[in-house]
Amino acid sequence: MTGGLRRARLGARLPHLCGCWSPQGFVAVLIAGLLLGPSAALAQDYAPDAETPEASVRVRAVDDRADEAPSSDDGNAVYAVAARDMPADDPTPPRAAGETIAALALQYVGYPYVWAGNTPAGFDCSGFTQFVVLNTLGIDIGHGLEGQPGAGAWVEYGAWLPGDLIFFQNTYKDGLSHAAIYIGDGQIVHAENEGTGVVIGSLYSDYYGPRYWGAVRVAS
Repeated sequence: MTGGLRRARLGARLPHLCGCWSPQGFVAVLIAGLLLGPSAALAQDYAPDAETPEASVRVRAVDDRADEAPSSDDGNAVYAVAARDMPADDPTPPRAAGETIAALALQYVGYPYVWAGNTPAGFDCSGFTQFVVLNTLGIDIGHGLEGQPGAGAWVEYGAWLPGDLIFFQNTYKDGLSHAAIYIGDGQIVHAENEGTGVVIGSLYSDYYGPRYWGAVRVAS
């Protein structure tokens, strides 16, 4: 209700009030009417401000959500973790050292066998194992077959893992005579001979099964 309307209604009631009130009472009522008008106006002007705290809360809530998940312009979301940025999709974990050895060895299947060779131009059995380990772990296990079993930790029969070095005996000569790399599932890759080159074979085959000598793990 506006101040003017309040004063109009008060004025309409004054004839009835004059008959029962003293002049001092009339003056008091008139002053009260004048005071009610500005008060109502002030209350009306202040009402919109009552929404200000709520509006402030809404804006803050939006700002808080924006801080939780920022995104870059190119669409690749990043999340702040321990004061550093990291991709939304975690990178693939690095391959185990032994699996790296096996994977590289498989890349040379079909390469030629060359006596005393230890390069892609041609490998013999121990030259092949030397080359693969050197180019994966950076460890030179030597070209001599007799010394290679000492380059790693002994592995019990059947406990092989990809990348283990497998040794055989009594192949072209008595005693320790052949080396291969285990690739899993009972399979080995090795520089077999001049007729086959680097091939995949079975550790349990009729030929190699009975000639098994031992295994070592160079990769920790």
